[in-house]
Amino acid sequence: MAISATPPQKSGHARVPVEGLALLRGHPVFGALGAAQLQRLGSYARTRRVPNGMTIFAKGDPGTALFAVGAGTVKIMVPSVDGREAMFNLLHAGEIFGEIALLDGQPRTADAVAITDCELTVIERRDFLTFVHSEPSVALKLIELLCARLRVASQHFEEVVFLHLPARLARILLRLSKEAGVSPDRRKLKITQREISQMLGSTRESVNKQLRIWAKRKWISLERGGIVVLAPGALAAGADDDERRDGRPPKPAGASGAA
Repeated sequence: MAISATPPQKSGHARVPVEGLALLRGHPVFGALGAAQLQRLGSYARTRRVPNGMTIFAKGDPGTALFAVGAGTVKIMVPSVDGREAMFNLLHAGEIFGEIALLDGQPRTADAVAITDCELTVIERRDFLTFVHSEPSVALKLIELLCARLRVASQHFEEVVFLHLPARLARILLRLSKEAGVSPDRRKLKITQREISQMLGSTRESVNKQLRIWAKRKWISLERGGIVVLAPGALAAGADDDERRDGRPPKPAGASGAA
């Protein structure tokens, strides 16, 4: 079971206020619902405030709820027996997680950990399944979401097999910039080099070496608490050049090899 890094009383549940429905309304899965349907779904939801460093759920826990990020950042990762971590994704405001175990009722496949103070919207599995049975369009949207996650996983596997570290690192920086919605003139990513190395399956030393090369070229800036992407076009071109050296045609950042 998940173990909190802080006393449990610092995390709380409450009914979702009216303004909290905006999170559901703006999400691609729930945004197509009518006002009455959205109100019904919102009646099942609760808000949960989670402090930085708290484990929301752990691998192997029962999948009893769906989560949506209202504020903050959540990392999805799997720890190894020797203490290392493999990080799969960073989730920001407006994204949902925990949907796989929610639908099939099987144990969680990864850990979800708050890396900032977070506000989550939580819907219990029993309530959500009742809602989905009466709203098949929501089930179809969830299938689309799961397919998108599968494509990302397929792309990641393909990159690990075929691409050198610089191209993989460039792609992850560009993807995180896009997902975080950072402004074009100030693309600061609040992520550590250790976390990036976990996502890439590489070492922190290798990641740091490449980042310093790009910092000298003014493509990025290394700042306390994150990385600023200064020249996304140069990073994208560098990733394409790396693919050409491997004899592979370049693809746009974020493209997937999944069929």
